[in-house]
Amino acid sequence: MELVKNSVWNVRKVDGVPSGLYRVLQIFEDISCLILFYLDNPKGITRPMAIELDKFSKYIKQKQILEGRFLLPPHLLLSEEEIDESYKMIRDENFSFIEGLVSDPEFVFDYATKSRVPRLAKHANSKGKARTTISRLLNSYWRYGQDKNALLPAYQYSGGAGQQRKVSEKPLGAPKTSRTLAVERPKTFIVTDTDKDNIRKSLKKHHLKTGGINLVETRKELLREYYAAEVKRAKALGEAPYVPSYKQVREWKYKLFTKNEITEKSSTDRDYLLSKRELLGDAKQKWPVPGSCFEIDATVADVHIVSSFGKQYVLGRPTIYSIVDRASGLIVGLNVSLYFASWRAARQALANAFLPKASYCKEFSIGIQESDWPAAHIPLRLMCDNGEMIGLEPQKLVVPLTELQLSPPYRPDFKAMVERRFGLLNDEMIHKLLGTTRGGKVVRGDRDPRKDAIYTLKEFTALLIDAVLELNRSIYNSLATSSSLLIEKNLSPTPLNFWKAHIAEHKHALKLADSSEVISRLYPPAKASMTRDGIEYNNMYYSCDRVVQGKLASIARTNGQWQLDARINENTTNYIYVRFDKNDVFTKCNLLGKSNMMKDQPMHESEFVMDWLDKNHEENPISVESIDSKVIRTNIERNAKTRAKNDDLTPTEKVKNTRERRNIEIEKTANKVEDNSVSLPQEKPKSNTEPKPSSVVYLPRRKR
Repeated sequence: MELVKNSVWNVRKVDGVPSGLYRVLQIFEDISCLILFYLDNPKGITRPMAIELDKFSKYIKQKQILEGRFLLPPHLLLSEEEIDESYKMIRDENFSFIEGLVSDPEFVFDYATKSRVPRLAKHANSKGKARTTISRLLNSYWRYGQDKNALLPAYQYSGGAGQQRKVSEKPLGAPKTSRTLAVERPKTFIVTDTDKDNIRKSLKKHHLKTGGINLVETRKELLREYYAAEVKRAKALGEAPYVPSYKQVREWKYKLFTKNEITEKSSTDRDYLLSKRELLGDAKQKWPVPGSCFEIDATVADVHIVSSFGKQYVLGRPTIYSIVDRASGLIVGLNVSLYFASWRAARQALANAFLPKASYCKEFSIGIQESDWPAAHIPLRLMCDNGEMIGLEPQKLVVPLTELQLSPPYRPDFKAMVERRFGLLNDEMIHKLLGTTRGGKVVRGDRDPRKDAIYTLKEFTALLIDAVLELNRSIYNSLATSSSLLIEKNLSPTPLNFWKAHIAEHKHALKLADSSEVISRLYPPAKASMTRDGIEYNNMYYSCDRVVQGKLASIARTNGQWQLDARINENTTNYIYVRFDKNDVFTKCNLLGKSNMMKDQPMHESEFVMDWLDKNHEENPISVESIDSKVIRTNIERNAKTRAKNDDLTPTEKVKNTRERRNIEIEKTANKVEDNSVSLPQEKPKSNTEPKPSSVVYLPRRKR
């Protein structure tokens, strides 16, 4: 290592040289000598020492002397512009006292090697200063780097800053003063070590804990526990008690405890980690490329929706599932349903994230290209809640596709990216809709938001998709500093550009999803029936080429219907996926024309129709008229049976001459009608030309 002037060295186990840090003051190569100054004695006056240069170099090679480091105090680390003018004057004056000595190498050598240096005393007399003053200035100059700024005044240490003062009989600080001469203020309480201990105990017991009382009440508890006798004595004598004041308790709170201790003790571990801990890391450092980690979470939308078949029926607030890529912030998956946060809704969102988005947006009348929302991949890992995703079903169905990571309970900061996207969607779109609850911020007396609900589930989902596409195109400054690709390609720092740029450079952890595997694993399973009218599910009928070519509907009509495994897309009724054989893949079946009323509707609307039918059946099990008709039928039946009992004819006589009796019955019936028509009062004919009523005319009989 190179030996230079002003360098610092750490000396260890060298004969004749005490161990510690040393600064090189001068190097005399002509006499092979080195002048060192000991740095580990900041208060006393220290004289330099001389050592042979060859000896010092030998110990450096033997690792007994190592390169060291001496930290300068903060008041010496200021630029010239930051130093106060009065400090500069003191510095320059102090330097003028020793300038003639430190600039002379011969004096430094004599001062280090000789016990008596008359020149130092003569110089002190010429400057009008004491010899010890000059020696202290020399020590400061050599200790702090042989620079003029080493002589700056260290006022930051004045007054015992950061140290507790010793207790005395005289109160510290400004005395109490009376605003008027008529009132005499009590004397100031002097806080002793015992009082400090009492204050510490009371603060820990009553104030510095979860749900602790405020400082005013804490002082009252302090007086009750430790100064009750003094309060009673003062009350008896009619004077102010000699006890710690509120200001003293507040002051010693910050002296006895650090600010971080106060924060930690006053909050729970969860609250501290969630809201008060330091934020020194960045999720993008650990997961720097798209696909490293997806975050999934659910929230109840802050808006009420209505049924598409009956706008007067409010269905409540839907559940939004969102999946966000942690590296880019791109929203890669979305699902809106009437189910609460559950595995049934989560699997639909995962399927949406793993499959192309153009067809999904088309179901809601939004036309996009695949490049507008290019996320159709499986990530390396999936960060999810320790709730609906902890069961056996997610483990069986999702783990073969990607790795599941569960966040701790009550720690939404582990999914900060997706949580923030919910907040942005609320601010940008949801809280501006009719029927919104504005996140629960409803003023008393406001109109019930359910009465203003006008959007159906399909309309709300379409609005949400549009807002998601806009968020994916929004600029985020943090993306520009997390990767240099956007700057190299001169792209705006948007999640969409970040995603595309890294995919183009093959810097990602994504893998393409097989659509049939995603459908079979993640779409909700259901049972459909093969009937004569087609494949029936929820009173809706579907068909496909396999049904037509195999004449399966005809077989079901002849031999009876049978059940099929199905997979349902909750977002639409236009199609379902059906497996005709256990060894087949799922086939897409489209809605038939006979079920066109349900076309382009979310799947929950079919369930609404079925619920509506069930409700009507329950409200009207039979009609009131059917009860009356039942009574009439019973009476007629009773009269007929009574007449039959009174009949003496044999069965043979009953069926004999049926044709003649039929003709007689017809004649009697016709004559009865004619007699009834004659007996009615007749109106005066309007004209003599009108034909008169004729007798009954029999129609010709058909040939046998």
